[in-house]
Parts: sequence; structure tokens; C-alpha cells
Amino acid sequence: MKIADKLLNLVGVGRERGLPPPRLVAIADGLLVTERSAEAWFLISVANTDLATEAEQDAALDAAVSAAATILGDRLSHLKVVWGRSTGQDYLDSVAGHYRLGDHDAWAQTRADRIDEMRMPERYVALGVHLSDRDPRATAQVRGSISDALGTTSWRVSARELAHLDERVRKLGRQLGSTVWRAHTAPAEVISWLVSREMHRGAVAAPRRGLITGASLARLTAGRVVPYTDHLRIYDARGQIAAYTSVLAMTDFPEELETPGAGEWLRTLSEIKAIDDDGDEIDVTVEASVRFRVLTKKTARNLVDETRKSAKEQRRSAAKGTAEETADEIVETERVMREVKRDINRSGLTLVEDHPRLLVSADTREDLEAYVDAVVAHYADRGITVAAGADEQRDLWLESLPGDQLRVPDLGHVRESTAFFGSWFWGGASIGDATGPAIGYLTGSTPGLVRFDAAAGSALGDATTTLFLGRSGRGKTTAAMLGGLDSAFAGAWVPLLDLKGDAAGVSAVAAEYGVPTALIEITAQFSGAADLLRVLPVDDALLQAPSQLMLLLPPHLRGAAEAPVMAATRAEIQSPDPSSWGVIQRLCAADSETTRTVGFALRDLVETGLGSVVAGPPSGLSSLTTNPGLWVVQMPGLTLPSPESAPESWSPIERVGMACLRGCLAWMVRTTGRREFRGRSKVVIVPEVHLLTKTPDGASFLDYIARVGRALGASLVLDTQDPASILKLPGLVEQITTLFAFSLRSREQVDSLLELLGRPQTPPYQTLVRGINTAANGKSIRHGHCIMRDRWDEVATVQIDIPSQRVAELLRTTPESEHDLEPTQPPIIAPYEEPDPFADDEEDFDDALLPEPAAQAHAQAEAHTQEPVHEPVAARTNGVQHHNGVQDHSTHTNGVQDHPTHTNGVQHHPMHTNGAAHHPAPDAPQPQGAPAPTVQQQNGSAPSPAAPTSNGHDHHHPPRYEQPIGPDEVYDQEADEAAYNEAMYPATPDDENPPRQGPGNKEHVA
Repeated sequence: MKIADKLLNLVGVGRERGLPPPRLVAIADGLLVTERSAEAWFLISVANTDLATEAEQDAALDAAVSAAATILGDRLSHLKVVWGRSTGQDYLDSVAGHYRLGDHDAWAQTRADRIDEMRMPERYVALGVHLSDRDPRATAQVRGSISDALGTTSWRVSARELAHLDERVRKLGRQLGSTVWRAHTAPAEVISWLVSREMHRGAVAAPRRGLITGASLARLTAGRVVPYTDHLRIYDARGQIAAYTSVLAMTDFPEELETPGAGEWLRTLSEIKAIDDDGDEIDVTVEASVRFRVLTKKTARNLVDETRKSAKEQRRSAAKGTAEETADEIVETERVMREVKRDINRSGLTLVEDHPRLLVSADTREDLEAYVDAVVAHYADRGITVAAGADEQRDLWLESLPGDQLRVPDLGHVRESTAFFGSWFWGGASIGDATGPAIGYLTGSTPGLVRFDAAAGSALGDATTTLFLGRSGRGKTTAAMLGGLDSAFAGAWVPLLDLKGDAAGVSAVAAEYGVPTALIEITAQFSGAADLLRVLPVDDALLQAPSQLMLLLPPHLRGAAEAPVMAATRAEIQSPDPSSWGVIQRLCAADSETTRTVGFALRDLVETGLGSVVAGPPSGLSSLTTNPGLWVVQMPGLTLPSPESAPESWSPIERVGMACLRGCLAWMVRTTGRREFRGRSKVVIVPEVHLLTKTPDGASFLDYIARVGRALGASLVLDTQDPASILKLPGLVEQITTLFAFSLRSREQVDSLLELLGRPQTPPYQTLVRGINTAANGKSIRHGHCIMRDRWDEVATVQIDIPSQRVAELLRTTPESEHDLEPTQPPIIAPYEEPDPFADDEEDFDDALLPEPAAQAHAQAEAHTQEPVHEPVAARTNGVQHHNGVQDHSTHTNGVQDHPTHTNGVQHHPMHTNGAAHHPAPDAPQPQGAPAPTVQQQNGSAPSPAAPTSNGHDHHHPPRYEQPIGPDEVYDQEADEAAYNEAMYPATPDDENPPRQGPGNKEHVA
């Protein structure tokens, strides 16, 4: 037999090529059993490496090489990199029970519909490890022939054998789970999906049972695949071609590979692009199948010795010839083998024998050729030779099947372990919370949803502060509002302190989905709304209210006013309805002339519009409630003193501004700390927090909430343009768990942001921060794109995504927003920015607080006036042809059906910034402390025609493993960025160059 094998190998036909396809016996969690062997299968977690430093990557690579040598030494292993798809139904299942307030089903459905619309790919890295051989090959072949002839199966797997194999899988899983790969046992349905997708390249639902045998296995593996010289044709049950597939072999690698860089030859699979008929770039979906074996020292030494001896024999044979000359390659091989053996013995060098294959699929032969050319060109740029396996397509394809074996051993490589694991098959982008709402998607080398729960810190026993940083107009406030909405739907108390006055839209969204909400603008209409005697309990108010009143007084009156103000406050607290206005009236009616002077001074200030909010006559209108919901307190006219100025130098308007701010902050602090609210989730949102950090009260407030938030169940969501000021608050910095970084310009701010991100202050990272919101054309803004650092200190690039156009319209904070009555300004052409990372270091940061012409121009130039169009997608029937002639037809509906939204009878009315445009419905429930006639709880009677529904309609979502994606049926990231810009910044009628409207209609099935 061995002599025959050698003869077959001599002519290029090994015995492995003649073996029949694998016959599956059973599939269980982590286990695949065939007639010939048993394999353990695991899923490898994605490592977040896109923005890692070289030192971090080197450490992870060394750890991977060490783990592989210890755990996988001399084991036959099979690595598969395949693509699935994120579905809306998966998302709905993952957030079931998370939301509980308002029409939360409709809110979750809106995001699920958006996920289905994006058709976002999802990468799976699966590792199969050979456990044992079950039957000799010859015996297995004979048994298979007899079974086929009789129409029966003579092979079975016993319960005892399954138990033994399961124990080995668990042991191996514990070992691999503790490595940098964080591997976990692959569920049975995932293994089934890996098998069936290769047979059908279409939508085949995996059986969802713990152990899969018999007829279920037959349905998984039934199919018809016809090999040709350079490709395969896969047929459906109707006899029509379902897909064209080509298996490519990676035949030649350069002597040295750099990592990070061209050496990451498996991580770069998601970066391959092709050019379509319109000249646009499209993503090419390429999958990988690599059979490999990590050689132990003994095996490696034997292999090196055999190679050296073979070279030595060739050298001696050549020396005896007539020419008596030895080829340079033979001499070099002999020398290199001696050095390799020395390294194995001395420095612990490990070797890997690997056989990499790439699989490309398309709907048409022409597309397949274009995709193959793109793959070949992509790797040629990295010095790697890739070619279609001519006349080897059948065997190379069978090699890629789980449960099969190496069939074409001559297309392989033996290399150092670092060269193999430096391919970074487990590298890419992975960030965010493990569960919770989706706020966007990854934009790195591995697409995927990004989950973010602003209120999760306290439940995890972690800090509770989230920070959004960046220049004006980049999308940070919108992202903060989305996080607040998710928290409100989850039942949290969410106050939003709007210092700019442009966040009214978040209340509109909450109202449209039935979440209790109110909008209050600090004006004379809400007299007494920030009165601490009315907001705080008696014990706290006795200390806080006099301090607030003293802050209003000019410096020359404060010395004589402290005792009278305290006495008047004590007396007023005894009244049935105490208020600061009552304290002032008591001071004005006092016998002492000095006390009356203090009272008159306070009365003059509080009779102004802003001053009346602090201590004016109570109007009975206030939205400072403690009920769950989203409560927006606007202070657009607030004038705060500069941090350098002493309190004695503050002007009257600055003193009133500080008193008003102190009242709102005291209300928030008291509510978050109340004992009876300890079990309630609380999320405090402060946009433009750099305006707050300039004041002592604001800095103290932020420091307090950040430090005690975990104990109180309170989370802090901040949005600022000034990371340098955040660094000056060490108590706050220590409590930051999640950070979203948008673009900045000056060196000080960029370096401060990098320090908060935990990235080095080097030119590559500085350039990344400056250009994170610059579109590919270099002349437009990429709104919502940012760098995220999660609570585990992972860093990756993320695109914040708004779930629907209707939500985008309501959230919009641009001047043309329906929530802002100010007229828009004429378009201004944005100047082109030079590529110098710090060209404008000389600009003062305070200029960033002014309206930016470029941002205004983009807001008007990238406007959007069209409603989204949902094309009906017909149900698709995927036939499955069985070898025994039985046909199995399963229909799957792809696409999203759009229905009108029923938001519990909610009708949204435009909100005006004068604080008086909200009128509650007669039957609307009023939260405690909310104004009845003026502050709207926003529960009307008419449904919005543009929003999605979850009541009364059946939304079908395909299961996660039901639809393997096709070659260019991937999420068009650039098109969706344009859609985000269109939704957030609608087009003006004279817009000459409308943004791109999403991906084309071309669909492919893998």
C-alpha cells in the first residue's frame, strides 16, 4: 500500500484525492462525527486589533503562538472564515425584556427594520480540531458502497462514544477559551449551517436540536455540485444554477511578511474590492478554508532533518555528475535547514504546515471572473500569489467541507508559526456592550452591530460615566440623545440639561413613541421652576435655598444679608407652601432697613425673566419631576461667568445665571441621591458640558455624580468640545467607562482626546482623530463617525446610526430643524482643509464655540427631501435536491415590510422654544409635578404615518444562519454614510449634487 501511495504521489495523484465525500453520522454542540473521524468545532471571538499599537499586537501574536504550540501541537486542524448576516429578528430576541416604557415594541422594531435594511454581514471564524479516527479508510469505503447498494446505512454512533467525545470537546474548549482567541463551543446549528451552506450556497435553515442525525443530516448534505476546470456550479432542486464558486489556492508567499501590514493575509479578506459596471467599488465576499498542523519540536526537527538530508543527497548527486556543479538553491536549502534546526533547539521556534484556500462565489460566470481577478490583484499587491486550482476544483472544494480531510497536499507551506498566526484570522474590530440596544455599526475590517447601554454601568458594578467628545456639528449630541432615548424606553429617569436649546427633538421622539416626556424652557412663564424651596425636601432646602439667594446679591450686601436670609428662610419653611419668593417678601416687610434693602435687591433681580425662574412668584408650572421618562430642561439664554473671574466681579446677569444653574443641578443631585429612588435607573444627560465645567458648581456636580453614580444607580452622559477641560477633573476622568471621540483640530485638544482614548500621541493617531469625520472625497463631513472606547478599554471606529428617517428628522439639531423657529442662513461654501494635521494650532479653542460656517454649509448642502422607498421583495423559494430524489422546498421572505406606526395614539405637535406650545390631551396621564396647562405629556390621538409599527402586523425576519451572504450582497458602508447625512441634514431645493442614495439593486446569493 505504501509503495502504491508513493507511485500515485509521484504522478501527482495522491490517495486522498480518490476518497469519497465525507459521510456525516451525527452533529452535536461542538462535535461533528463522520464515518471516518470525529472533530471538535469552536467559534473564535473577534479580537479588536484595528487600532491596536504594534506592541499590543506583538504581545497578542506571541500569546497565540505559545497557546497553539501547547494546545494544538501535532493536531490536524481546520480553520474556516465564513460570513453570515445580522438580522432584525436576532436583534429583537436579544433585547426582549430590556425595554418597558412607552411603545417600546415599536421602538425596538424600528431598529430591527433598519438592521434588515442594511443587510449587514457578520463574520464567523470557526476552528475544527481532529479528535480521533473512527474507521480505517478502506473499511469506510467498503461500508459506504454496501450502504449505497442496499439503500441503508450500516454505520452508527453509540451513546457511549458520544459521551466520550463530548468530554474531550469540553476539555479542549476550556483550554482554547483561556487563550487570546476566547474560543467557545460551536452550537450544533452553527456546525450544521457550516456544512449546508457549502452544499447549497443558499438559504437552508439549520435544524435546531441538540443532536442532529438521520434524515436531518441527509437534508443538510443533499445537493448537486458539478466541477469544471476552474470553478464549480451549484444547482438547486429545480436544476437551475444557484451559484458559481471558484476555489483559489495561495501558492506562493514572500520570504518575509510584516505585521501589522501585508502579513495579515487572512484579516484583510473583508477589504477586497471589485469594480462594477458603473465604475463603483463593491465589496467582494471571500471565505477562507485553511487546513493546518502546528508541529511539535520533535516533529519539526524530523521534518527539518528530512529536508536537509534530501538537499544533501541532491548536492552529492549533482557533484558526481559530469558538470560537478551544485545548484545554489540546494546549497541554500541545506544551510537554512541547519539554521532552523538550531533555532528550534535553542530559541523554541515552532513551525506550522498549512494549506490555505479561498472560496469566491457569484450569481453569474462574468461576476465570478471579476471577483476572482479582484482577489488575485489584492494579494499580488502584498507579494502573495493566488491562483484558481486548475483541474483540482472538486478536491479543493471537498477539502473545505467540515468533516473532510486534506486532499491536495502538494499545495501547502511549512513556515514559522508567527508567519501563519500573523495572518490575524481572529483580528478585526469588536467593541461595545455584549447586550443591550444597538447604537450603530463597526466601520473597521469586520462589520457588526455596536451595542451601548448608558445605564449598564451600575448593574455591572462598574463606573457610570459616558463621554461624547468632538467638534460642533459632527453628531455627538445626536448620539447622546439616542443613548438617552434607549434608557428612557428601558424605564429610567432621564433628565437632559440643554444649555444650548437645540435638543427639543429628543422629547419629540419620546412623545411619538409614548414615553412620558416634557419640555421646559427657562423663561418667566416658568416662574419658580428652579426654586430650591419648592424642588428640594425641607431639610436640604434649609441649607441650599439661602445659598442660592445669597448668590443673587451684589458683593457689598452679602456680609449683612446672611443672617436675615437664613432667618427668613426658617420662617418661610413653616408656611404651607414655602417658596423663595415668600422669603423675599418677608425680607421686604422686615423692620430692619438693612434687611429691607436686601429684600428689595433680591426682588429687583427676580422680577426679570430669568431671575423669576429662580425665586419669582410660583406659577405652578414645572417639569422637574422624578417620574420615569425623558425630561428636557432648556437654558439657551443662560450667561455664566468665566472660570477665571472671581464671584465678587460677576455681573447681575451672571449671578442670576449661576443661581438658575445651581437650582437645576441641586434638583438633579437630590433626585439621584434620594433613598427611595436608589433602585430606579437614572441617566443624567448634559450636552455641551464644557459650558458647565467652567463653573465651580458645574464641576462639583459632575464630580459628585461621576463618583457616586454606581452606588446610586445613576449614570452620567456628557457631550463636550473641550477634552482638555475634562482632563482637569481627575475625579470625572477616573469614572469614564465609555467614550465616543469625534474629530478635533488643535494639537492640545487632539492630544487630550488621545490620552482619554488610551492611544499614543503619535502622528498616525493624531491624523486619525482629525480626519475621523472627513468623508472619502476629503471635502465633506462624515456625520456620526467616531472612535469608540468601551468599558473594557477596547478602541475601534464606529458609525452612529439613526434607526429611521422619521427619528432623524425629529432629532435634527441643525438651524433648519422644525424645532427651531430661527430663519436659516444662506449657504456658505466650506473651504478645503490642507492635510497638515495641525495646520490651525494657532486658533483659539473658544472659536470652536461659535457657529461654524463649514458645518452650516454642509447642513444645507446635504439636505434630504425624499421619503425612504421600500420596494416590495417577493418571497424566494430555495429548492433542495436530494440524492434519493426527494425535493424539499422552503420559502424564505427577504426584505422589510413597511407599515404605518401606531404609537398608542400619539400625535406629535411642533415644539416651540418659548415654552408655551405644548397642550396635553384630555385623557393623557400627567406625571407627578408636571404642568397641566402648558407642559405637554405628548399623548395625542393621531398616529404618525411615517413611523414603523409593531402592533397588529407580522414582521418576518430570517434566522441568523438562514441566509449566508453572497459575493457583493454586503452592506454598502459608504452609501449608508450618505444616507445618514441625508437624514440628518436635508437637502435644499437648489442642491445640485444630491448625496448617493444607498447601494444598488444588484443582489447575489452565496
